[in-house]
Amino acid sequence: MQLQRQFRHFIKKNKKVLVIFCALQIMNIVYSLSSVLIKCASLSWELNGFFSLKTISILFMAVAILGIYAVLWQMILSKVDLSVAYMCKGMIVFWGVFWAALFFHEIISIFNILGTILICTGTFLVMKYE
Repeated sequence: MQLQRQFRHFIKKNKKVLVIFCALQIMNIVYSLSSVLIKCASLSWELNGFFSLKTISILFMAVAILGIYAVLWQMILSKVDLSVAYMCKGMIVFWGVFWAALFFHEIISIFNILGTILICTGTFLVMKYE
């Protein structure tokens, strides 16, 4: 009976960690998409000028995404310690590399991959023991 209670507690604790980690990753995805939009805005600025409707619209979307991120960040901080939440921001590096390859067809070097793996490993270890 004692072992069964310990097992339930272990499952419950890991579910909570998984839910928090997923919520933080959704926030990181939202935040990293603002960087994608800002890069798109810079390309649009180069082609169309700053005062074009396309450039201003893209910049507006980037700012809106940052606003959404700010609200999500405040919500997550009510559930998680700041040290844990801030550590998970390191995963933005992964999303940045991912978006660079996906949207902009940038070349990803072995050093980019190794650095990203190192950061992700550190993030997983911190989340596991917090």
